[in-house]
Amino acid sequence: MSETEKTEAEEGQDKPKDKEDASKDKEDTPKEEEDTAKDEEATAEDLNKSHDPYFPPIITLPEVHVWSGETDEEELFKIRAKLYRYAHECNPPEWKERGTGDVKLLKHEENLTVRLLMRRDKTIKVCANHLILPWMELKPNCGSDKAWIWKVQADYADNECKSETLAIKFSNKENAQKFEGAFEKARQWVLENAAAQILLEKNGKGDTDTIEGNLKTKEMCEEKSDEGKDDKNLTSKLNEMTVKE
Repeated sequence: MSETEKTEAEEGQDKPKDKEDASKDKEDTPKEEEDTAKDEEATAEDLNKSHDPYFPPIITLPEVHVWSGETDEEELFKIRAKLYRYAHECNPPEWKERGTGDVKLLKHEENLTVRLLMRRDKTIKVCANHLILPWMELKPNCGSDKAWIWKVQADYADNECKSETLAIKFSNKENAQKFEGAFEKARQWVLENAAAQILLEKNGKGDTDTIEGNLKTKEMCEEKSDEGKDDKNLTSKLNEMTVKE
C-alpha cells in the first residue's frame, strides 16, 4: 500500500470515533441546559420569596366611617334578588334592570315604620328605598312564580321622590314565597300601628306619653284605695283620667 492509501485508511478509522464523540456531546448538552434552567428557576423562586418590597405611603389618609342610615332599624328580612323598574318614559315603555343585591326589610320601632332597602353588589349603591305602606300589594308576574310586581308612590333610590312600578325576581320559587310572607307580615304590622294611631287621634289622646302617665296614676290611686282612703273620691278621679275607647 502506498502512503496515501494508508493515510486515507487511518482517517476512515478516525471518522466514526469523531461522530460518536459529537453525538455524546449533543446528548450531554440538553441535560446541561435543563439543569441550568432548573437552577435559574429555583433561584428566581427563592428571590421572589425572600424579596418583600415595602413602599411607605406619601400621604396617610384617616379612616372614614360611613353612616349607613340603618343603625336605628331592626333587620326583619334579607335575601338576594334582582330588581327591575318599568320605564314609562321610554317609547314603548319597557322593563329595565336596576341592580342585583340583597333586599332588606328594616323596622323602626320608634317611628312604627318598615322600610324596603336594596343595594347593588360591589358598588353598594341604593337601587330601592321606600316605606312599606298598608295599601301596597304584591302581584305575581305573568308566566313566572319567582317574581313579584308592586307600585310605589315615593321611592328615594335616586335621592329624590319618584313614583315607580317595581319588579323583583328571585332564584327560585321558595325564595319568592319567603319574600311575599315577610312583605305581607311587615305590611300588616304597619297597618295595625296606623289604625291604633288613628284611634288615638280620634279620641283626642294622640300623645302616648300622656296615656301612659294616666295609666300609672290610675295604678297609684288603686294602691291608695287599698290603704283605706275615700273610694268615692278616687273613683271620680279615675273616671276623669280613664281613656275612653
